[in-house]
Amino acid sequence: MNSTKQYVLQQLIRKQDNWVSGDYLASQLEVSRESIWKAINTLKRNGNQIISRKNLGYKYLGNSFLDADTINFYSNQQFEDNIHVFNETTSTQDIAKEFLSTHHVTEPVIFIANHQTKGYGRRGRSFYSPPETGLYFSVILPNPTSELFQVGLLTTSMSVIIAKVLESFYPDKEFQLKWVNDIYLDNHKVAGIITEAVLDLESNSAANFIMGVGINLTTQKFPTDLSTVARGIEPNAEINRNQLAATLIQQVIKNASDYTNPKLLSEYRRRSLILERQVTLQLGSNSIQGLAQQIGEDGGLVIKDNQGKLRTFKSGEVIKVDWN
Repeated sequence: MNSTKQYVLQQLIRKQDNWVSGDYLASQLEVSRESIWKAINTLKRNGNQIISRKNLGYKYLGNSFLDADTINFYSNQQFEDNIHVFNETTSTQDIAKEFLSTHHVTEPVIFIANHQTKGYGRRGRSFYSPPETGLYFSVILPNPTSELFQVGLLTTSMSVIIAKVLESFYPDKEFQLKWVNDIYLDNHKVAGIITEAVLDLESNSAANFIMGVGINLTTQKFPTDLSTVARGIEPNAEINRNQLAATLIQQVIKNASDYTNPKLLSEYRRRSLILERQVTLQLGSNSIQGLAQQIGEDGGLVIKDNQGKLRTFKSGEVIKVDWN
């Protein structure tokens, strides 16, 4: 059952930019005007921009903060009890792992942060996660089959889903993908994905997957070592982060069970910015140079090395691409 605060927020968002009278809200909930006033003040403390006028009521102007109730509204209350929002944390991946250590999870659970102090991607590489300008979240995806087969496709498929959602919010942009987990715009990284399996020690199988997503939306300043390779999607654009978060979460969860769909792999190949280009693949302390020839059926990268031999890799990081 929705609280007074949640109901008031829902009504204000539904009638955004229009006045909603306090008497109407009170009568709908069968509560006092004072209860409505207290709910409004609580919503304001959570970052909701609400103005009031005598004889008119209240008007909702938006929320620049990430807020669980607002995200729940945009997700049609699908994940009401399973969305956890933090202003600052080390990493949403870390929080998800801690949660799994004390909870038995049977449905998706989401962790969202406004700022990560130790955000990371594949191979432990740091992901720059400044406050206010990005969206950083992790989703626990229960694995009902406990199988690890073709898990490489989960990251490639979700990369496609996330790119499509971003294009629905930025219709003038076209996002490309760098194997295996980076989303690019104009040859600059704007987002990264990490998928980690949490093993059931008794069965030695994956009980859950934790998918982490980091997106630089309006970020303008990056550390020196990232300034030439990373960028924000649109530094000067206003974006409803709560609505974007809700849409991304819904689409990831909706499509996760269908991650082996060949249409997603086909779309991944179409969006790939490395195919038919010379690349350098880092494998631990070693590196491989060659032509990125194909993305395999299992999501692996097929490279024709400098000796003309075709080699398939399921891990590693493409650290260099010849854009010429």
